[in-house]
Amino acid sequence: MALSSKPAKNELLTAEETCRYLKITPRTLYRYIQDRHMPAFKLGKEWRFARTDLEQWLQGRATSAPRRSGRA
Repeated sequence: MALSSKPAKNELLTAEETCRYLKITPRTLYRYIQDRHMPAFKLGKEWRFARTDLEQWLQGRATSAPRRSGRA
């Protein structure tokens, strides 16, 4: 059986990997966690993030974000 090079859909990311994936700083990541804005859970002492949950969270933010007009 050959292994796929695609990441698993339910892949768990570390805080560092999540920061790289979302292109945010650790400070912003932990603020989102503290304010319960982001889907996350603790595994032992470390925070973990399911990639599928993050993708759904991003999709929800994109659809609920207010639209800005190009006019001042």
